[in-house]
Amino acid sequence: MNREFLSCDWGTTSFRLRRVAGPDCTVIREIREPSGVKSLYEEAMRSGAEIEAGRAKVFAGFLHRKCEALLAGQKTPERELPLVISGMASSSVGWRELPYAKTPFPLDGCGLRSQEVNWSNPECFWSAHLISGVATTCDMMRGEETEIIGLMSDASLAPLRERSLLILPGTHSKHVWIEDQSVVEFRTFMTGELFEVLGRHSLLRASVDAAAPVRGDSLSDPDRAAFQEGVSWAKAHGLAGGLFRVRTRAVLDRRPLKDNTWFFSGLLIGTELESIGRDARNRPVILGATRGLAELYGLALEMVAGRAIQWIQLPPQQVEHAAIAGHALFLQNRTMKETE
Repeated sequence: MNREFLSCDWGTTSFRLRRVAGPDCTVIREIREPSGVKSLYEEAMRSGAEIEAGRAKVFAGFLHRKCEALLAGQKTPERELPLVISGMASSSVGWRELPYAKTPFPLDGCGLRSQEVNWSNPECFWSAHLISGVATTCDMMRGEETEIIGLMSDASLAPLRERSLLILPGTHSKHVWIEDQSVVEFRTFMTGELFEVLGRHSLLRASVDAAAPVRGDSLSDPDRAAFQEGVSWAKAHGLAGGLFRVRTRAVLDRRPLKDNTWFFSGLLIGTELESIGRDARNRPVILGATRGLAELYGLALEMVAGRAIQWIQLPPQQVEHAAIAGHALFLQNRTMKETE
């Protein structure tokens, strides 16, 4: 796709807006900030905008300001720019709630549910498209569906579109079963949120540093050892039986806070991946982790599965580009429909 467009990935606690151009979807300029839909929803409630129409004004106003900031000082686009928005903006606490698409969900993106929104857009904008999520009978996601189609559109993964298991780590990690070029099932693991909640609001808060940033650099040998010990405890004792070990390591073993935090992280990630051998059901496994989590999930996957499963790890930069690739595929499909 050669056309220029704006890509917006709007999460619960994060906002990312990018100006994209060219066949490789090169990012020309980007705005990132922690103003996710949660903070805007709370702002709307405080201002008395309890119905969706009132809430939409808050979201539209915020987006208008960010789009102007993104384009400030830039060359005026030669053509009007389409804007594609995915993530929690289409949820009940977002800009406008849209119904979920259902599984099986085709990897070519033709099953995406979307709606064009009217708003006080800058003059150089053409249209804004809000993409909804995907749901099964007992699980749901918003935002990851766009990342999935973006990732799996890569030509190198074509053979894995027939049968594979895709792991997308995060606050709410997704394990996604793929068959016959469609998402047929997925499961959510609240690994990142458990780290935050237990690390800040439970007995364990004195034993770990929940505010420690997720790093993109390699683990030191002591950090790696503590993390691997946590994974081993998850395999041997499970989550409920392993959590109190975080406390006893601090009290009885006098382990430093940093060391104990890595153990805690290993325990949670190890618990998430413990059943991966059974869950894969002889499928190849694709690990799609961003830079901060790639090494951790790779280590844990090697420990819990080893050679029992076939798995590959995607480059973190490819994963971080997934939403953009998904937005480009959405616009390509839309253009094809309009020219039919």
